[in-house]
Amino acid sequence: MATAQAITVEARPDRGLRPPRVALVNMPFTTSRSPSVQLGLLQATLGRAGIPATSWYFNLELAHQLGWQRYEILCNDRTLLLGEWLFARAAFGPEAPPGRDYLDRFAAELAEPLAALAGTEEDLLDLRERVLPAFVDACADRLDPTAWDVVGFSSIFEQNCAALALARRLKERAPALVTVFGGANFEDEMGLEYVRALPWVDHAVIGEGDVVFPAFLWDLAAGRDPGARPGVASRNADGSARFTGRAAPVTDLDGCPEPDYDPFFRRAAELGMPEDVDGRAISLPFETARGCWWGAKHHCTFCGLNGMGMAFRSKSPARALAGIESLAERYARYQLVAVDNIMDLSYVDGVFGELERGRRDYTFFYETKANLSHQQLGRLARGGVRHLQPGIESLSTAVLKLMRKGTTALQNVRLLKWGRYFEVSMHWNVLVGFPGERAEDYRRQLALMRLIPHLQPPESVGRIWLERFSPFYTQRDELGITDVRPEPAYAHVYPGRLDHDRIAYFFQYDAPDALPPDAHRELGAYVEEWNAAWTGGAAPFLVSQRGAGRLTVTDGRHGRTRVHTFGEVAALAYEACTPTLRGAARVAEHVRAAGHDDAGVPAALAEFVELGLMVEEDGHHLALAVPVNPNW
Repeated sequence: MATAQAITVEARPDRGLRPPRVALVNMPFTTSRSPSVQLGLLQATLGRAGIPATSWYFNLELAHQLGWQRYEILCNDRTLLLGEWLFARAAFGPEAPPGRDYLDRFAAELAEPLAALAGTEEDLLDLRERVLPAFVDACADRLDPTAWDVVGFSSIFEQNCAALALARRLKERAPALVTVFGGANFEDEMGLEYVRALPWVDHAVIGEGDVVFPAFLWDLAAGRDPGARPGVASRNADGSARFTGRAAPVTDLDGCPEPDYDPFFRRAAELGMPEDVDGRAISLPFETARGCWWGAKHHCTFCGLNGMGMAFRSKSPARALAGIESLAERYARYQLVAVDNIMDLSYVDGVFGELERGRRDYTFFYETKANLSHQQLGRLARGGVRHLQPGIESLSTAVLKLMRKGTTALQNVRLLKWGRYFEVSMHWNVLVGFPGERAEDYRRQLALMRLIPHLQPPESVGRIWLERFSPFYTQRDELGITDVRPEPAYAHVYPGRLDHDRIAYFFQYDAPDALPPDAHRELGAYVEEWNAAWTGGAAPFLVSQRGAGRLTVTDGRHGRTRVHTFGEVAALAYEACTPTLRGAARVAEHVRAAGHDDAGVPAALAEFVELGLMVEEDGHHLALAVPVNPNW
């Protein structure tokens, strides 16, 4: 097993060697709304290793050509592989599957993106057959393959076929040019298959490239075999793929440089890229951690992230803070997006507490776990966190257990409540279709949802995707998943020379012990109503206020306003269950501590639940009203 390592690449391991001329390429379809953290980190890392590199943002070129908003719409698809299909002709020429077959197969699913594009199927076909092949030729002209020794391609999400297309053009024009790929689309056997099957893919870096890629480049410069290095996949003389094993992951993230985004902002300015496209401003991606501390203990069954390994590593709070300040100062941008899979909880005080005290006006997006306390969420909000993706996934404790989420329905509701109070947007979805789920789980979830229309709704309800590297993929027999096969779109994108089982990231499957789709229809319909209530004007509300000797709860959740008033003992009981979940004994203790008789506590709790102002599960109670002025 590889041992983790710090970043210790020597600037020039062989004196007198000329460093290779390196181009790093970011192809469509990745958003124009932010630079590539992958290219930014590599460019900075190579510069530190004495290898100057230039990043080329051809995604910006296409966005400028097609129109910025139209381009962003094309970036949004995932499971249909629309972006990949659009570049399939450019990548594979006559070998590409017929374009019309894809349009016929997915006509219903394409209706929504076509409506957003205000286009037709013929427009998409013209892009695929004429516009995008010409675009790739223009990219090859602009890059000029004779000016470089190595061209490295980032391949994440829907930029694989575009990257393959450009690599093919470059190799046709300059056969001695070395092409190397890396990123999520080349992880594990996926990368090995591309190297085996496509002669214009010379090498793939599989795993983290911080140490491996600079060493790979110096190997090339010195005439050594770069394929002998762990972490690098190469092609044998007989055409098979060669891979000596994964390189050690980096542990000293404090030693990583901050990404270099200069080429992105320079080209964006030259193209006149607008600051805002359909409500989305330009943001700065930054990295403070890798892996997932929760997944290292309990890998969520549906999660296919962290194919490189779950081991959690993070920058020290001081180093993370310094990096944020450095990026914001260098690029005069204050909207930052963490690419981490999960937040290091030491950052609550160590980073965001410092930002609060320093009175910075940065705004952040982060992914986190849903069991944050109200104090933690408050600190994050005051430190600039405006958007969280907390991995809520469900409001059913039973279904959350099937996911291995380590949270309960009421913990998730608690986070939504405090998100509403602190004005932090929660980005969440409801996942369904888990083996072992029961109809009762969804009836109870729907009943709970009907009590919280004043809290931020989920963005969608959807059946789980089967992703490579998830336990549902790797432990399918144990978890009740059968008949796993690549999503049908792969057969309409990639030619037969590639083994689709080996390159696919998304898979179709059967789950005999899951409920049929009809069982989730009512839940999905309610979520649509919930979202409509939030977008159609003033959102529903439920607020509580404490006064002298009483509690007032104002309920505007269901179209008309009702006001409830309660005496001091009931007020104290509600107060006890407002910040977090409480059992009846703890509530009674709170009432006694305030100098009152606790005899009325059971009746008060029952009345709150009856009125829908509180929820109870397994003896734990949570007040649903958002306090006007909490004193915790």
